[in-house]
Amino acid sequence: MFRLQIRPSSRSSSLRFLVVALVLLAIVHLYLSLPVEAKYRSKWSWNSGNDDDVCGAFSGLERVVITVKTGATEAPEKLPTQLRTSLRCAPYVYVFSDMEQKIGETQIYDALDTIPAEVKDGNSDFDIYRKQQELQDPAKIVSILRDFKDPRRPEDLAAWTLDKYKNLHIVEKAWALQPDMDWYFHIDADTYVIWSSLLAWIQRLDPSKESFLGSLSFIVGKPFAHGGSGMLLSNAATRNFLSHNGTAAQWDSKMHENCCGDWVLAQVLHEYGIEVMNSWPTINGETPDTIPFASDHWCQPLVTMHHITPADAERLGNFEQRRQNKSAPVLYSEIFKDLIFDTIPDSLEDWDNKSEDEAVSGIGSAEDCTEACAHNPDCFQSLYTGDGCTLGTKNFRFGEKHKPEDGKRWQSSWNRTRIAAWASKQKPCAGATFPFQD
Repeated sequence: MFRLQIRPSSRSSSLRFLVVALVLLAIVHLYLSLPVEAKYRSKWSWNSGNDDDVCGAFSGLERVVITVKTGATEAPEKLPTQLRTSLRCAPYVYVFSDMEQKIGETQIYDALDTIPAEVKDGNSDFDIYRKQQELQDPAKIVSILRDFKDPRRPEDLAAWTLDKYKNLHIVEKAWALQPDMDWYFHIDADTYVIWSSLLAWIQRLDPSKESFLGSLSFIVGKPFAHGGSGMLLSNAATRNFLSHNGTAAQWDSKMHENCCGDWVLAQVLHEYGIEVMNSWPTINGETPDTIPFASDHWCQPLVTMHHITPADAERLGNFEQRRQNKSAPVLYSEIFKDLIFDTIPDSLEDWDNKSEDEAVSGIGSAEDCTEACAHNPDCFQSLYTGDGCTLGTKNFRFGEKHKPEDGKRWQSSWNRTRIAAWASKQKPCAGATFPFQD
């Protein structure tokens, strides 16, 4: 039936407008009165539109702070997908960059805003920082400054050089924003966190102990926790750091001559009596495709992966959503069986599968290299580069794209039958054992 639309009188419209305005004013007032953490909790939606299926399975989320270290030249590309996938269940996520801005509903804090002018002025490390402040427009910053080089070391990106100034300030700022939490997990914008594994792990750790957990690396013979893999600091360790008032400010002027913020953080904590606790392979710096699968960590739990692209993050998020037991820790064996194996072909050109255990002489083609692998009962995969053939006998992995170089092409092959047979012979994993668990 045809219905005639009745327009309200102008007086009725004015009254309705006044009521709406008062309601909006009340909402704004309520929002501004909220504490910082209530305003800036992660609010990105999971792809299915139903977070309850995944996040409802987790307990202990409310005692963990996640800090994400990023930069203005990469944040618009990497951060939205990371928040929508890896960090979708995290109630306390604080993003620190080299410029204050907002992406979606997430506030991004300038980690460098308290560094004094005498450190910045005349310091070429801050050239890109000053250019970002001039441009302001996030899109222009990405397009103009993404490939901006460090004036002192043209082989390095300027954004990477500036990055080292952030780590110490982030530790201090995270506590100021969300004090006295059990755990502070410091990651990068290309880190993927598996929450079921992380929560199962920290439930077996004591936050009152001074713990600094990460993937052990070395620079000039001194140990540190690799930042991109993730650095997990307990409440007690963070308190220790903060008890030495103004640590970040004391180091600002020294950072110019140091390479990396994660390395400096480890040296500072060492000075304060806290050592790196090597937690590899649970805290891991590989992507799913570059993980070397082998018996030594087949049944080990996995908490982080690094160098994750937005496409990788979507893929991992979908993998997590498909899991039957979403609250169980993810093991390396599950990553291989349910995410990697079906993607491995028999062979692939312009691809490096990282076969590097045995060199075979007298090989003149990729086909002969594949044949050499077939005749070696321990061989899982092979790589032919035009001037040599190498076999993978100790582990197997998918690898990564490698463009032709100096007339050579990287040609990879896999013995899928042998890999599948090896995997089927492994004993069922009895359960997850985490590093340093109580």
